[in-house]
Amino acid sequence: MNILYRPKLSDGKLVRLSWPIAMFRLTHIVCWPLEDDAPRWAYFFDRFCWLLAFIIFVLTNDAELRYLRFNMQNLDELLNGVPTYLVLIEAHIRGFTLGYRKNKFKNLLRKFYSDIYVDERQHPSLYKKIQPRFWPLYVFSSMYVATLINFIVTPLILLLSRGSRELTFKMIPPFEYRSLPIYLPCLLSNIWIGFLVVSLFSAEPNILGLVVLHLHSRYLLMNQDLQKKTANLLKNPSNSEIARRFRKIVVATINENERLNLFAQEIQSEFSFRIFILFSFAAMCLCAVASKVYMNPLDSFAYIFWMFGKIQELMIIGELGSTIIATTDKVSSVYYNSNWEFVIARSSDSSENVRLMKLLTMAIALNRKPFYLTGLNFFTVSLNTVIKILQGAGSYFTCLISFR
Repeated sequence: MNILYRPKLSDGKLVRLSWPIAMFRLTHIVCWPLEDDAPRWAYFFDRFCWLLAFIIFVLTNDAELRYLRFNMQNLDELLNGVPTYLVLIEAHIRGFTLGYRKNKFKNLLRKFYSDIYVDERQHPSLYKKIQPRFWPLYVFSSMYVATLINFIVTPLILLLSRGSRELTFKMIPPFEYRSLPIYLPCLLSNIWIGFLVVSLFSAEPNILGLVVLHLHSRYLLMNQDLQKKTANLLKNPSNSEIARRFRKIVVATINENERLNLFAQEIQSEFSFRIFILFSFAAMCLCAVASKVYMNPLDSFAYIFWMFGKIQELMIIGELGSTIIATTDKVSSVYYNSNWEFVIARSSDSSENVRLMKLLTMAIALNRKPFYLTGLNFFTVSLNTVIKILQGAGSYFTCLISFR
């Protein structure tokens, strides 16, 4: 039996997860939900892992902060620890807020795969059309994994080749850790944290991209369905109750429109806080990583992967935000361009015509504003916002270099 939740389509078929989401499911028990029928011991084990990871994160935060305070007067050494410290704090906030409310996250996934997901078997051409938009998500996820591998391999090589007992991150624990019985658990805890951080940072944008792009596709299908039904109605030479029949088509479209709008609000509710944290830390993190690479490029191979991965992640999330804005901005035009004027011209029922016009006016008014994905309503997720963040990171970088 499955203990970890496995998404299913509306017909009960198991979903084939992309590799970043599959890795997240298998390695991040803190955030990934359990099945509804998971045994009772699994719930206790899940909460134990959540608490254990929280304690290890706190201890690691403390040890990394000690390193930063110890090297406060040495900018080069300080920049060795700042990037990982910022990443750890960001992962701590994002990961454990998601882990605390993982059942709500599971309900979102369940609703998405049963009601929103565009099945390849039903809409093969549309499904194939959106697949290339997932490739950049896999690329930046690969960069994060490459960074993790570099961080893990380096202390292992030093241990095996020189006997040097270095930890994965720059940190000063409050105890002597060089003896092997203490060093190995410390190293393993660092590696576990690395997997938790990278699997979270890789998977969450992939999940956001998945739900946004399939929601975008559902809006396109709604438009196509309205056009197809209207065309079939106008092809029929009979004018009997044509306005009433068209009004039923419009009502069905409005119901679908409302369903999609409500799901968009659920996406906003689920991801808004974590997007706020992601964007808030992005400029500082990029500034610190860029400064580290600039000052010591030969010793910053892993940071280069991380920097390009972070930039690509921000650009992709910004593009997703711009996509949903553009898609929902066109919804009002769907009703306006539905060839209603031809229906009115052929209908002789004036009262039904008035009802139809009022319905169309209401539908257009309800969709007069596009949907904006925001970070706690402080900013709108779009490419323009991402460009401003990158400009801010560049300004911080220039300022930091001038202090050197």
